[in-house]
Amino acid sequence: MRRRELLSAMVALTAGVGTLSGCSQDGGSGGDGSFKVGYVVNFGSHEWYQNVVKGAEDTAKEKGIGFQWADANVDLAKQITQAENMLTQGVNVLMLSPVDPGGLSSVMAEAESRDVPVVTESNTVPGAATTVGIKNLDAARQLGEWAGKYQKEQMKTTAKVLIVGLPTQVDTRDRVEGFKQGLAASGADFQIVQEVNGGGLKDNALKVSADALTAHKDINMIFGINDDSALGATQAYQEAGLDTSKLATFGFGVEGRAGKSALVSGGPYKAGLGMFPEYVGRALIEQAQAVHEGKDIPERTVTPATVLTPENLKDYYTQEGNDWKINYAAVEKLLAQ
Repeated sequence: MRRRELLSAMVALTAGVGTLSGCSQDGGSGGDGSFKVGYVVNFGSHEWYQNVVKGAEDTAKEKGIGFQWADANVDLAKQITQAENMLTQGVNVLMLSPVDPGGLSSVMAEAESRDVPVVTESNTVPGAATTVGIKNLDAARQLGEWAGKYQKEQMKTTAKVLIVGLPTQVDTRDRVEGFKQGLAASGADFQIVQEVNGGGLKDNALKVSADALTAHKDINMIFGINDDSALGATQAYQEAGLDTSKLATFGFGVEGRAGKSALVSGGPYKAGLGMFPEYVGRALIEQAQAVHEGKDIPERTVTPATVLTPENLKDYYTQEGNDWKINYAAVEKLLAQ
């Protein structure tokens, strides 16, 4: 693949992005200047993306790769500006967690004109070299089967299920559909009582779940499309004065401190689908390096996922104070399965 010579004098960036070998408003790590990656996340204040960035930054540092990231804060126009600024500055590879996969055509055109490959996280954008992330439908089906087995072995009563989703996103729609498929495949006795849109945010999930629980006090199983959705709905259950010993909560992600803490607390959070954001960040950098070196890479780079429980969480994460350190080697082995 043809590579352009880097400009000897980098253009100063606006929109919160600084020079790639130094500091910026958001963050970055330096390299030897020979290979530079820019990453624009869509929601940097969320723990998922904070841990993706951590994995990417640590891996870039290990490999001596210049790394810079910026936060679009769920603003498509801001993401476009940040990405275009990084391209102007002279990144070798651009990485994106799209705010809106359909709204980045101008960025992709600019990247192509500069011969800069684009690697995306989770959501595919036409023209990207690869998209890094789990297979949401398959992973959610795995969690649904686990929940179905739990219903049959532990609940001894019909599971009355509240689903806290995010229907505006393809990935989260797949998570809901996969969970339903897994429950059905397990032979569990269940009924989907209500589906609500929690917006992927805890406060929203709390509100819409409270309304659902007012109408359906017999709900005894919750599925949330991310940690915030699952935990917000569980909080609504508690605040409604219902008996949490009769509740089984299942979440998706287990991406941050709150999800892991809930999982090991002995409360209603029985299992979650581990997505390992730190590993996703590492895979993003590895694939960025591979495409930069002209290697063939798949259109979809699948990262590991598995059901995490209070019993096996310690196999993949070690708690260090309030933080959790990922075991990359253990996560890597999941790909062989």
